[in-house]
Amino acid sequence: MNQADLAVSFQTDGVAVVTGAAQGIGQAAAVALAQQGADVACVDRDADRCAETVALVEGLGRKALAIGCDVSSRAEVDAAAERIVAELGPITYLATCAGVLTENVTAEDVKDEDLDTLWSVNVKGSFNWAIAASRSMIPAGRGSIVLISSQAGLVSLPSQAGYSMSKGAVATMARSLAIDWAKHGLTVNALCPTFIWTPMAAPMLEIPEVHAAAIRRIPLGRVGQPRDIGGVVAFLCSPAASLITGVVLPVDGGWTAGEPELPL
Repeated sequence: MNQADLAVSFQTDGVAVVTGAAQGIGQAAAVALAQQGADVACVDRDADRCAETVALVEGLGRKALAIGCDVSSRAEVDAAAERIVAELGPITYLATCAGVLTENVTAEDVKDEDLDTLWSVNVKGSFNWAIAASRSMIPAGRGSIVLISSQAGLVSLPSQAGYSMSKGAVATMARSLAIDWAKHGLTVNALCPTFIWTPMAAPMLEIPEVHAAAIRRIPLGRVGQPRDIGGVVAFLCSPAASLITGVVLPVDGGWTAGEPELPL
């Protein structure tokens, strides 16, 4: 075996699409992919919100494009994908970081409209973009898709039945797409983050009791940062992860490994 056979590459040359790229995990994923060599289409409901992310990507010497898109609309997603291909080139990588969290209530109090919102954005939005990206990836015989699920899709959190169901569906989606598209050379995986300091999670984490409880429950003893997820997204899109597909990966500081403080 020679040196070339043992070489590992983390370069992501090509075009990446990141949804929810204006802030939080999406912004971190966009920057991480750009650091590894990708040009990045930064997708958010309002394109103007992506100005900071675009500047960060361009500051790394990569091309960036801000795209406004309602991920729950197949028509808007298809139009956005066509524009990305026309301006940046065929899509090679996709990270679906757009997501919503509705109010914490017990299952019997979940509102119909909240279920519709969770399904439309978290599930349908991820599926719409996976289908749109696959139109570039399948003919090329290569591509990597990373769907953002949640630890709540693995071990449900109290008073989050609707959110947990939607994120569980995203995890299942990754497995299904991985099987369907393996013959085309595509990899599809899902990440399940723990609590991450993002604008969506901040209202919960800024409650001292909630933050302290999360710290106690996470064996590594800290809440995550967006870069903790962005780095894993970039790895799964790199050639170094070319044999990884259909995986639902907790990035949770050990939360789903077990209870860290049993009085034994």
